[in-house]
Amino acid sequence: MLLGILLHAALAYTGGPWIVRDGAAAALGIAVGAIHGFRMQLFFLLSGFFTAMLWRRRGLREMLWQRSMRVAAPLLLGSLTIVPLLWTTISWAAAAQGQASPEGADRGGAGHPPLAVALWILFRFPLFHHLWFLWFLCWMVAGLALVITLCPASIGMRVRAWLAREEGGSGRWVASAGALLWLVPLTVVTHALMSPTREGPDFGANTSTGLLPLPGVLLHYALFFAFGAVLEQAPRGLARFSRRWVAALLLAVVLVPVGLSFAFDAPWTRSAIPLPWAHTAVSWTLHSLYAWTACIAALGLFGRLVPGESRVARYVADSSYWLYLSHLPLVVAGQVLLLRVHWPPVVKFAVLLGASTALLLASYALLVRRSALGRLLNGPRPVA
Repeated sequence: MLLGILLHAALAYTGGPWIVRDGAAAALGIAVGAIHGFRMQLFFLLSGFFTAMLWRRRGLREMLWQRSMRVAAPLLLGSLTIVPLLWTTISWAAAAQGQASPEGADRGGAGHPPLAVALWILFRFPLFHHLWFLWFLCWMVAGLALVITLCPASIGMRVRAWLAREEGGSGRWVASAGALLWLVPLTVVTHALMSPTREGPDFGANTSTGLLPLPGVLLHYALFFAFGAVLEQAPRGLARFSRRWVAALLLAVVLVPVGLSFAFDAPWTRSAIPLPWAHTAVSWTLHSLYAWTACIAALGLFGRLVPGESRVARYVADSSYWLYLSHLPLVVAGQVLLLRVHWPPVVKFAVLLGASTALLLASYALLVRRSALGRLLNGPRPVA
């Protein structure tokens, strides 16, 4: 969640498409690509893990109720408050940059066939904007509940028994780096399914902010969610899967510049692999391998940095949900205000990130943490 704030703050200074465009810094472009390449994949992996943990400990009904309160209810409230505020801010940003309308606002307008307009409204109109991930979670939780309900008990018992085998079972094919042998090819398939709906070159997966999720995007993130749910059923699954995190981190660092070069069609990549279909396949493979190795690296690194309960880590984790839900109108407004300030892009980014994060943390501490909204987002606070 916190990386999402950093990413959105940096987008105005990368030279790429964004609500506000204010110069370009190559370092920020690389940072955005590196973050975008794994951030939401890791989020959905962890969401699947903890959703499965909730089901195992409290049962299906409690799982559905808890996810309704923590996911569906904030989505509804945010769609009625934060998203309209964001649209107002986007309109202000468009006017400040001399644009007739916010970017993308006229894609479903006059001059297009009625069917194309209807499909654009259903799949492309940014109804949820940056809250799309909560809508995706609703679909995934519903899918998991359906699998749990329809799966025969005998099959479920066999799967859990296989996952419990650390030698030759889950220890080889799920809770280890060996899982990449089947995870990466499956992820490549989801990239192929996303390809027809991509609007331009990108390193990582698409987003889908409409009422109906783009099928390829939903399947891509559902793969990470499903793997997280399966990993939770394996003994010490998360720790075992991320055991080789140092090697994964080194590989992920190497993959960033190579993957970005293929994604954005650098001339040397065409010279190295001139066949278009082979070039595309390599690009998708690099995307997929990076996402998984970066997830392993992040899980292992933070498992090492925060091995036990920490009050600071708990506070940051609790606050991050509110910070991400509410950050985008503030960040975009800051980008507009900095348009006429003659600072280097990196300096503008640093000032914007620091100021917006400080204001968001203050709002969490003063207005949210001990309020009904805080209880909705993070659950009841334990009695000291």
